[in-house]
Amino acid sequence: MRLERHVGGLSLARKVKYLADAGWTQDGASWRPRDPDAETFPLARAVHHQLTADLCAALAPAGWKVAGYSLRGYATLVDPKDASTCSLPAALRREARRRQVPVGELTYSLFLWAMLRHGGD
Repeated sequence: MRLERHVGGLSLARKVKYLADAGWTQDGASWRPRDPDAETFPLARAVHHQLTADLCAALAPAGWKVAGYSLRGYATLVDPKDASTCSLPAALRREARRRQVPVGELTYSLFLWAMLRHGGD
């Protein structure tokens, strides 16, 4: 599942603003996270990494914990109900089911929370 699709899609300008508000800096055609020694990423991969981090952080108040990340930046989370692990998209589906809201609605609300957290509009 492409997470970006669930946040309404992002224009190029909105992607750039989203990353800049989260502390990323543009380094030529690539983007670098806050850590100056960190690896740089193309725009699409940078958005994926930031969106993954933001959605994981937004699920934390509901008890979800990050168990780890794959080399490609995919998160594995621990379910607060039964301590099983699952991918971020599966965690979003489970949490949406528990809150009895559509997955897209939950994901978009978590994305908006992240944008407000970063000071974006």
